[in-house]
Amino acid sequence: MQISTSISIFYKITLIIGFLGLALQAMAQDELPEMKTDRPDQTESSSIVPRRTVQLETGFFFQKDTQGDTELKSHAYPTALLRVGVLKNVELLFLAAYRDSVIQKNDRRKLQGMGPLSVGAKVKLWNESGWRPEAALLFRVLLPTGNRQFRPANPEPHMRLNLSHQLTDKMELAYNLVHGWADGYSVPGYTASLSYEVHDKISVFGEVFGSKEEGEKAGHQADAGILFLVLPNLQLDVAVGTRLNAAAPDYFVTSGISVRLPH
Repeated sequence: MQISTSISIFYKITLIIGFLGLALQAMAQDELPEMKTDRPDQTESSSIVPRRTVQLETGFFFQKDTQGDTELKSHAYPTALLRVGVLKNVELLFLAAYRDSVIQKNDRRKLQGMGPLSVGAKVKLWNESGWRPEAALLFRVLLPTGNRQFRPANPEPHMRLNLSHQLTDKMELAYNLVHGWADGYSVPGYTASLSYEVHDKISVFGEVFGSKEEGEKAGHQADAGILFLVLPNLQLDVAVGTRLNAAAPDYFVTSGISVRLPH
């Protein structure tokens, strides 16, 4: 599949989701809280999707990484995170993406296909109270599924402690403590994101994040983006990121659409 064709398909999907979101919003009888998403930043929210709702967060992702004389360009089109509210304080998570990677050194190689499926759950631990942040615990497993060039040899667990403080009516600080495994190696990490609501429907954010695989140098990155809440259950977003040190990828760009389907 060519990239241009895939991008065209992605935008068709976003249009369909958008119209579906408008229709569901018009039909919705119950009042639901404003939607919060886990994209486009790397910091995952401490909030849980409402019980008996389904939230789809999908987008396009491009990243360039140069290490020595090797250049890697990666695309995901689309990425798709499905969040299902099953209990008041519990949601289920399903994450997948169609990927391609172009590797250039002395020759050019292209890999493409479905990436592995990630499944998991997020549990709300407690609400914010004074200096105590709102907290949730996320656990998921990357399964050895999808194209053999992208899938892991064994299931790879990933855990996050998601924390957030509402600093003012319009400003929020969110951060994650991360630990996972890749190819049998431990990979600890962190994220920290500061967001500001500039309008009832528009928010901006800035973020730093990083990780360190065992035996490798830590990579640190920063990004910034904007979120546009078209409806209480329909959001558009775009973000760009860059490296903070040589061990991290050069830069990335992502844009997407999220929709919540109310009961």
